[in-house]
Amino acid sequence: MRSVVGSHSAISLPAPREFAFDPVADTRENSRRQAGLLSGVWDSHVHLFPDSFYAALHRWFDANAWSITFRGDAEKAIDALHKAGSTRLSALVFAHKPGVARYLNQYLGDMARAHHGIVGVGAVLPGEPDDLAIVDEAIQIHGLRGIKIHCHVSKLAIDDERVIAVLARCAQLRVPAVVHAGREPSSSAYGVDTRQLCSAERTRTVLRRVPDLKLVVPHLGADEFDQYFELLGEFEGLYLDTAMACADYFAQQPDLKRVETHCDRVLFGTDFPIIPYAIDREIRVLARSVLSDSAFTAVARGNAERFWLDG
Repeated sequence: MRSVVGSHSAISLPAPREFAFDPVADTRENSRRQAGLLSGVWDSHVHLFPDSFYAALHRWFDANAWSITFRGDAEKAIDALHKAGSTRLSALVFAHKPGVARYLNQYLGDMARAHHGIVGVGAVLPGEPDDLAIVDEAIQIHGLRGIKIHCHVSKLAIDDERVIAVLARCAQLRVPAVVHAGREPSSSAYGVDTRQLCSAERTRTVLRRVPDLKLVVPHLGADEFDQYFELLGEFEGLYLDTAMACADYFAQQPDLKRVETHCDRVLFGTDFPIIPYAIDREIRVLARSVLSDSAFTAVARGNAERFWLDG
């Protein structure tokens, strides 16, 4: 066991393991697999990057976090996801420094046009030169369907005025924003205290200021799971994705009963290929844990179809 250590926390990272024997959960998973419910899944949190960006991510994660299991390129990642049952993908890129967003957005736009079933979500670094023009180009020229911001990577809180300006433009363009605004996983390697930078309360402030914004907060807002579930009751434009939060991997886990309670506002996601375990781990946990077939289907595909395609 190892840890990712932040300024005020450490996350336990166990070795990937098989699920404990549970005949009820085993039966539920097998029944859903036989019924085809683990196929045709929409993965709303996938990262498709050029090879050089993947290489940089591998170096960073090897040094500062977990060992990424999959080491193929974007084409192989798409193929692996399809084989695992995810036939529709929301592909995300994010900008870690000024000057890379335009390149990533063009790359992702080309990938989305080349592959049926991919919805591209582009990048911008709030506050970089022409940031709002970059957003416009991503949507209007490259055909991307939203914008991703990673608060840890950008070292910007969601309620920073530069971020709010980008989110307001997304609202004007009527496209969603995906913002890693949760505090975890926290690592000193980010060069910022993510537990001070991020909070559900900051997200609440933004949703009040930009009431027309459609916002996805990944990882169920880890580690403030309960606070983010409460926000779903306040803001109808807010959604959460499950990526890595429901894989029974980190020490801090959400109450999966609340995923079922809010099954109309939760999107399934994996964070593939930046994960340290098998590609199907998270969908299996949900298939074993969510009691209602209708709730499981909503999370696995139905909500994403409505969110990404209906506008």
